Amino acid sequence: MRTITLTDDDRSIYHTEIAPWLPTRLFDAHTHLLFNDCHPRLAETMPLANDPLLDNVDLPWLRAWWKALLPDSEVRGMVMGFPTVDVMMPEENRLVAGQCRPEALPFAWLVKPSDDLAQLEADIQEFKPAVLKPYMCFVEGKPMNDANVTDLIPEGQLALADKYGLAVMLHVAKPQGMGDADNLADINRLAAQYPQCQFILAHCGRCFITPNAERMVETLHRADNIWMDTSAVCDAGVFLTVLKHYDRKKILFGTDLVTAVAFRGNYVRMGLSWHVCTDEMVSRQGGTAHRSTFAAYEGLAALCFALRFLEVPEEERNDIFYRNGEGLFQRFLEPNTP
Repeated sequence: MRTITLTDDDRSIYHTEIAPWLPTRLFDAHTHLLFNDCHPRLAETMPLANDPLLDNVDLPWLRAWWKALLPDSEVRGMVMGFPTVDVMMPEENRLVAGQCRPEALPFAWLVKPSDDLAQLEADIQEFKPAVLKPYMCFVEGKPMNDANVTDLIPEGQLALADKYGLAVMLHVAKPQGMGDADNLADINRLAAQYPQCQFILAHCGRCFITPNAERMVETLHRADNIWMDTSAVCDAGVFLTVLKHYDRKKILFGTDLVTAVAFRGNYVRMGLSWHVCTDEMVSRQGGTAHRSTFAAYEGLAALCFALRFLEVPEEERNDIFYRNGEGLFQRFLEPNTP
């Protein structure tokens, strides 16, 4: 039996830095299930998943994490499979759909650039996902870190998303994320060309550090179909930049639970890049009674700091924490959507 255990430090961080700023209702726009049987090389491709608390994530286990970390709020959200290079995609997509549809939870459909468009359209019609989810590790023909947006998801797939009014969850490539000039040009063009496709820029446009976020907000168009989520970002400067300069009606609260943020550690700035830092990596000089909290709490604490520093009104906090996400996915939150 798996048990999620919070320390006194975890509870202190939650009650003093997070809970006072959260509404009693949350919509988590970025979460993942992960079915080990669909990832034959999981231990190699996702070392964090070797922690038994972070693997085999079905919907009840995701709900257990929501309840443990956010005990004073009613939480629901948008759910995706887990993209690894060897994922058995049809199987994982169907497992996600099978768990989410009976619960009226919107979910994403993992896609590769080479997917057959006729089959993808048939899957959209049959399973009714809310989101298409490409990922860097599926890029073909070039290093994944050099990929343009249309290398991640070709325009034929974007046309299907536009036709059916779906969102696309983009974890963009390149070292500066959405601070990269080519990524900005791509997304500004594509959002105009496919107005019914909702472009969600995951992880504040994959701007995990402030300089990249500053470049992004200078050039990113303000458009009805461009959104960004807060998931896995742990840098308060990023949130200060986005909250001050971007449309707060287009910001979605997200966590990236479970595997990517339920470890004890942080996503830390290292010069002009960033790195995952786990509790085991830290050498504590002189000893200490404290240990790391969850990366999910690090991100939430940074977001809440930025909200209170900027004195964001409660109504706008409610938009970010649940109204924006529920509005975006409203038609997928109804059971038995035709």
